[in-house]
Formats: sequence, C-alpha cells, structure tokens
Amino acid sequence: MKVCGFLSLFAILFLTFNNAVSLIRTTQDKVVTCYIASWASYRKGSGKFTINDLRPELCTHLIYAFAGLNNETWKITSLDPNKDIENGNDGYRKLTVLRKTYPKLKVSLAIGGWNQGSKSYSDLASSPERRSRFIDSVLSFLKQFDFNGFDLDWEFPAARNGSSVDKQNFVSLVKELKEAFIEPGYILTAAISANKEIIDAGYDIPEISKYLDHIHVMAYDYHGTWDMKVLPNSPLKSQNDLSVDVTIKHLLDRGAPPSKLVLGLPMYGRTFILATKPSSLESPINKQSSAEGFKGPYTDQNGFMGYNEICEEILDNSENWSTGWDNESSTPYAIKDDHVIVYDNPISMKAKVEYAMKMDLAGVMIWSIDTDDFHGKCAVLGDSLDPRDKTFPLMRSINAVLRKSSTGRCLYNSTLLLLVFLSRYL
Repeated sequence: MKVCGFLSLFAILFLTFNNAVSLIRTTQDKVVTCYIASWASYRKGSGKFTINDLRPELCTHLIYAFAGLNNETWKITSLDPNKDIENGNDGYRKLTVLRKTYPKLKVSLAIGGWNQGSKSYSDLASSPERRSRFIDSVLSFLKQFDFNGFDLDWEFPAARNGSSVDKQNFVSLVKELKEAFIEPGYILTAAISANKEIIDAGYDIPEISKYLDHIHVMAYDYHGTWDMKVLPNSPLKSQNDLSVDVTIKHLLDRGAPPSKLVLGLPMYGRTFILATKPSSLESPINKQSSAEGFKGPYTDQNGFMGYNEICEEILDNSENWSTGWDNESSTPYAIKDDHVIVYDNPISMKAKVEYAMKMDLAGVMIWSIDTDDFHGKCAVLGDSLDPRDKTFPLMRSINAVLRKSSTGRCLYNSTLLLLVFLSRYL
C-alpha cells in the first residue's frame, strides 16, 4: 500500500509539474520577429539571400518587406510583382507556405519603409474614404496570399513632408485596420521610430497601443555618417537621449504597455572614414569623420555594412583590422587605418536581449535576417559538428538568451507550484 500510494503521489506530482511547465512555457514565450528584405535576393555573390536560405525555426514571426501604396487608387500593391507574384517566383506564397512545415510560425506583410516616404501615407490617413478603400484592399491582399498579418511601416508620421495632424490620423488608421482584422483574425503591428521627438510628434502611444498587437521599435540608426563623428549605430546606453535605454523608457513613460513593445535589433553596422588617423590603441568613438562612409560588397550602400559583410571583411583581412569594445554603449568596433565600422555582434546582441527581458518587453525584432552570417562563413572551425549550427550566429545568440531566460523562469515558477502542492497535500 505504501509503495502504491507513493507511486500514485509521484504520478500526480509528475503530471502537475509537467502541466505547470507546459502552461508557463506557453505564457512566457517571447516574440522573435524577423524582417526579410525582399531585395536581398538581388544581391551579388554570397550576399544573395532567398527564402530557401531561411531558418524559420529561429523566428516566431516573419515579415516580408515591403509592399507599397498606390497613391492614385489608395490600394496596397506589390513593389516588385515579378518577384513577389509573377513568373513563377511567387515570393509571397513561398514565405506563407512555410507554415505547413512550421505551423506555429506567423507570417506578415509589411507596407512602407524608408523609400516610400511619409507624404502618401499622410494623404491616405487624412481621408476616411481613402482609409476605407485601402483597408478593403489590404484584407483582399492578405487573404489572396495567405498572410497572417499586416505590418504598417509608415516612416514617419508628422515628418518627411507629413502633416501636423498625422498623429491623430495614424490612430484612426490603425483603429479601423484593427476593427477590420477582428473577424479574419489578422495580426496588426507597426514599426515606429526610436527618436523621442518623432515619437512625440507622430504617435499617440496610449491610443495606438489599444489597436496594435505589437509595436516594433526601430532602435537603430541613432548615429551614422550624418553626424560627422564616429558614434554607435545602436547604443544600449549613452550620456545623451540617443540610446535604446532612453527610447524604451520614454515609450513606457508615454503609456506603452511592455507587453506590446518589441525591441528592434540591427544586423548591420555603420561605416566611417576618420578625419585623422588615430593611434593603434586609441578608440575611434567620438572622433571626427567625413560625410561619407564606405560600402560592403553585397549591400552596396554607402555608410552601411551587413553583419555578414563585416565579419567576412575582418576575418579575411585580420592582419589589418583591429577590434575593440565601447563600454558605455556596449558596442564593438573595428578599425583599419582611417576606416571604422561600428556594429553589433553576438555579445552586444546578448546584452540587448537581456535588457529586453529585464524590461519585460514582448520580445525582439530583427532588421534584417538576410544580413546575418547566413552561410556561416565566419564560424570558428571546430565549433560544432553540425554545419547548420555555424549559420546565423546573431540569430542563434538571440535565441540562446531567450531559451535561458525562459528555462530559468519556467523552473523557478514550476518549483514554486510544486512547493505549494507539497505544502497542501503532504
């Protein structure tokens, strides 16, 4: 009887423990939203990134960037029909079909982006009739291509030839979108600026938080060649108002629920050319630079390099590059003569993800997964027996922190539940 009773009690405890673990894991999972720059498929050589290069298991959400707005019909439209829809390329459907293999994956379509500007979206949002026509087209578009949701990337309300009334009209647009999305169950998100002035001018944070499922905070591009000074692209902290910490605390102070905020992480760095060459042991941070940076071989954008370009450049020319770390901003840098790259690596990514967990945010967002080291070219030989574990080092560093955080909370809460159970029934 004693043995039977013990086994019965063990079975109850086992089931209770596992049910608790299952429940806690479900409620504490964090968002890992991965933007995919559709134009990455046009990049040269090893920089070319297609949907076949994805590892969807590293993300909870995928967002295809970007669709556009037709400012004559006020309907959503493909910016590259040849690649997105036509001629057997079917970029949209190749992404959404991934859910057959990864059923928990959510796939959204983003509209807007930097190149689309702000004025057309300002004009759209100012008119109830235009908003209605636009929303109807979005509903049809999402259904046609089997997307789970929609990401509004209007950069930026009340700026870039926008209007002073954009702040309220933005609320109207997301409210009406959300109301239309309730029946089909679509996710509604938006990408917002990390600049305090743009936030205050363009976003009614308490109101948009009512209607957006997640708010993607573009916590990067704080600095670049436009500053004429070498400064971090995405500083965790700083002595001025331009840092991840300042942005998140500002949004929280303005009424954003932590459960809605998703911290943006850049998988790229900014490049600079120094006005004067420093000594070999001197940090380049805060040094004067020219108005022009330099390009990477794949992204071909002045002042910008993807992490894959950065790590390959440093690895291939290790005798010429020196690397260092800026403690204040938690940012690595690399310097070769008068050339400087300020970027993020797995260590700085880890610090930002830990910060997001500390602030109890909904999770993190990646811009963009196609500039991670997706070929694993920079992996150290002997790191792993599995070649796939050498790819996407930034994404893997992010997921490692989230797994550790989730496991820790899971075990802690499960232990508490077990102690409560034992105290009551033993």
